[in-house]
Amino acid sequence: MCKRRAWFLAFWLAIPMPGLAQTDTRSTTDIARPSSPDPDRWRLQLVGGVFREAWDMNASREHLVGASVGVSRDLSRSWILGFEAHLMHVNQSPEVDAFLSAGTVVLRWRAYRGPNTTIFIEGGGGISYASNEVPGHGTRFNFVSQTGVGMARALNSRIELVGGLRWLHVSNNSLRGHSRNPDIQAVGIYFGWQVR
Repeated sequence: MCKRRAWFLAFWLAIPMPGLAQTDTRSTTDIARPSSPDPDRWRLQLVGGVFREAWDMNASREHLVGASVGVSRDLSRSWILGFEAHLMHVNQSPEVDAFLSAGTVVLRWRAYRGPNTTIFIEGGGGISYASNEVPGHGTRFNFVSQTGVGMARALNSRIELVGGLRWLHVSNNSLRGHSRNPDIQAVGIYFGWQVR
């Protein structure tokens, strides 16, 4: 009788039971790192940037240096929507220098996703207001548009280094007439941190 119970128990344990002993098909990188990006992941971004007017020159050649704070949210595995608040010093000698504050909406598309590195393409626009006319003989209120490419590199599960190359356009779109619509066409780099 004991022998029969042992065979029955061995037979019972040998039958595959769904849900009892499933193998984990995830790779070790998937287990160590949560499936990122999660569609409801928020990020805080702090970056600094330097821009130099590259073409369509005005009476002065502007240089912009500043910082931005951004908040973004993953819309999907490929798309991120964010808002950035910028504060930049505009060197526009021989004109009077100015401080330019701006708010922009930015849309990013992840072109490449590696285990720890993401390359993205971004674009966006918004409005700005400056302490003096920017550029000189323009207006204090302007529209801002930007586009570029960038990269994010994970340092750990929460912090990423982020940086990129951006084209920046500042113009009032002829709000005060065509004669008062100088613009800034600048190319620059930015670098900073992104926290999840």
